[in-house]
Amino acid sequence: MFKEEFIQKANAPDGFKVYESRDGMFSDRIGPYFIKGRYPDLIMGVRILEHHSNLNGVSHGGFMMAFVDTIGGYIAAKAGDGPSVTANLNSNFMRPAPVGAWVEGSGKALKVGRKAVFIRVELTLENKLIFTAEGIWQKINRDKGILK
Repeated sequence: MFKEEFIQKANAPDGFKVYESRDGMFSDRIGPYFIKGRYPDLIMGVRILEHHSNLNGVSHGGFMMAFVDTIGGYIAAKAGDGPSVTANLNSNFMRPAPVGAWVEGSGKALKVGRKAVFIRVELTLENKLIFTAEGIWQKINRDKGILK
């Protein structure tokens, strides 16, 4: 779980709760991320803190991609009825998100196949589109530890 001091600094808007990932690993360490609603009508959010930024005082591109990857993975797990791994992620950076900004992300499964889930995710800042991504999440068979 992410440190309490960072959760307080993030000052999430009303209705958002701390997102606790299934694996409790990478996402929990680079966040904190927050979630509101339920699939398929969910929104994830993050406050851009110093540890998310680059030298320009805005969110690091790799951080934004990791945030989108978490949103896409969550949607893929729900839409595809089980765990998956990112197979492809095409990202489009449109506007920066400065330190202190609250960024919200949402997405949807465009197609759910037997072996993969195709997803689009959008990030907004003050209701303005700042980042989009399209990706493919390949379903995995967790019992066997292999891709389907």
